[in-house]
Amino acid sequence: MSEEHPSLSRRKFMVVGSTAIASPLLFNLADSVPAATAATFKKGTKVYFVTGDCVGCHVCKVFCPAKAIFYGERRMAVDQDKCIHCGTCYNECPVSAVSETLV
Repeated sequence: MSEEHPSLSRRKFMVVGSTAIASPLLFNLADSVPAATAATFKKGTKVYFVTGDCVGCHVCKVFCPAKAIFYGERRMAVDQDKCIHCGTCYNECPVSAVSETLV
């Protein structure tokens, strides 16, 4: 079966779409931001971090204008000191592994 086969594309979409829908329901994303990180930012700031759904494709790292994304423990991670909170990593991630949380 080739990559261009419509059935394969439909299955990829279903897997990615299901992950994006189910991930906020599986765990509370607000509790995933460390307290020290949350205390560092003004109220109303969006904080981005990489969840356990990361497949290591490096797309977020490639598109990050601040070069704030690095390979951490078994997945990509966001350096909150370098992050400019633009949301590019969140928008570009093909598997919706980057989460945004309003602090």
